Amino acid sequence: MNHFIVINLATGSLFYFEGNQMLGRYTVAIGRPATPTPPGTYQITEKEILPLPEPGGADLGSRRLILSSAKTCVHGSWHGPVMGQVSGGCVRMRNEDIEELFPKVEVGTPVIMIGE
Repeated sequence: MNHFIVINLATGSLFYFEGNQMLGRYTVAIGRPATPTPPGTYQITEKEILPLPEPGGADLGSRRLILSSAKTCVHGSWHGPVMGQVSGGCVRMRNEDIEELFPKVEVGTPVIMIGE
């Protein structure tokens, strides 16, 4: 596998790499101080295309990348916000961004989350 994702939790940035080339940079939201996004090295274990949420339902956007962490996934958002410390521990992206990234990654893709 020649591609991977790096998420810088301190800057709220997600970077997509193929080999040594960065091919994508996206702004993301991370977990609130009470529910922080855990740094570490994970893998994508599942990819999901999601339906529109029910009114009042969870806003996971149109796509979700489930990670090998018990607490964390990377998902889109219909309504935002997608910057700062606002999630329950997941990494939140704009829908158009995760829809661009989604077909480029596969199950097994490494995801490295670096903290401050």
